[in-house]
Amino acid sequence: MKVLMMMLASLVLAGCGSPAAFNYTLSPPMSTSHVPAVKAVGPYALSDVTVPPEADLASLVVQQTDGRVLVLANDLWTAPLSSHLRTALSLELTTRIGMPPVQNLAAGAGDSGVTRIQVDVQRFDMVPGQYVAIHALWRIRFAGSNKVMTCFSRLQQPVAVGVSALVTGQQQNTQQLSAQIAQALETRALPTGAQCSGV
Repeated sequence: MKVLMMMLASLVLAGCGSPAAFNYTLSPPMSTSHVPAVKAVGPYALSDVTVPPEADLASLVVQQTDGRVLVLANDLWTAPLSSHLRTALSLELTTRIGMPPVQNLAAGAGDSGVTRIQVDVQRFDMVPGQYVAIHALWRIRFAGSNKVMTCFSRLQQPVAVGVSALVTGQQQNTQQLSAQIAQALETRALPTGAQCSGV
């Protein structure tokens, strides 16, 4: 009887434990089938990415159709969103250009020969079962010239119900944003799918 009571007590305590947390990334697994050729864009640096303060958490933040916002305490990015998004964009640019940004090298900190990229995410929306969206204003100041390109990207994906669908949709948006930035870096011309001025 005593053994049975101890087993019941342990089951009750186990049931009272916190649910397991799940971690998500905006960077899908990198393909190892080929190594991208290095594009002739020169050294470039990606500044800190800004996001709306209410979304700049490690927890995923989702919107309801009635205007409510829910913070998913057990569904987490691998870092606060602004930091994680910068890492994701950096990895995507590395994949597309074949060379990573130089911001982590001391030599690139104040070098006028380094192209500068700034990204201001103005909306990072996740509406379960409906859509995910990224609206981003971004600027490239090209090295060795006075050329500045300023662009606005509106990216949106329909999504099914579930947290994984939200994450996959935002991965696609992040990839599209990095593709537009990479195209502008490579061509110094207005990229496809963004509203731009300058250059």
